[in-house]
Amino acid sequence: MIELLDNFSQFLVTLLATIGAGILFYKSRVQAYLLLTCFFGTFMLGTLYWTLHFLLFNYTPQIFYVSEFVWIASYMFLLTLGYTLSTPDERKFRHPAVWLVPIFCIPQLILYLLRGDILFNLLICGLTMAVAWYSTRGLVYARRQSGKLRAMKFFHIAVLRIIILEYCLWTSSCFWISDTYTNPYFWIDFLLTASLFALLPATKKAVST
Repeated sequence: MIELLDNFSQFLVTLLATIGAGILFYKSRVQAYLLLTCFFGTFMLGTLYWTLHFLLFNYTPQIFYVSEFVWIASYMFLLTLGYTLSTPDERKFRHPAVWLVPIFCIPQLILYLLRGDILFNLLICGLTMAVAWYSTRGLVYARRQSGKLRAMKFFHIAVLRIIILEYCLWTSSCFWISDTYTNPYFWIDFLLTASLFALLPATKKAVST
């Protein structure tokens, strides 16, 4: 029951976020909103497939499957969105803080490779590490700016929160406890769902800079 509630709530929230981002793109014709719509839309479709699979077969997929391809595409859109919102000066900026990303992600990647599909984990972890790398750099850069450019920090914080929660979610799935409320996996996923929706106003704030 808790897993169905988790999956359905994430589907509903990402559906609403897709509609919201789509409306923003329709009104403004800003490319960033189109990329955000694609991110939410593909993430939503991956969650929909996962939810339907659980409803029809009463268990979640265990091998490289449709949702994983779709989630890979969603993070490609998120990576492109971050690049689109960045300025030329930000792209040239360098800071040692970015090395915290592989320090955090690579040990978990090794765990995932030992316990799951090699190809998917290499692809999704490579993409999410790239997203986190650029957002860490962008966050440090934005905090050093003034005025409207400083508002970009909210976008980067929202992105990093999603990536951190994703890794926490994947790690908790490696140590599955139960299909009940006592499993931290579900509470992390609820937090991830809220963080996904929070990306919408954060991107809107970044676009307005």
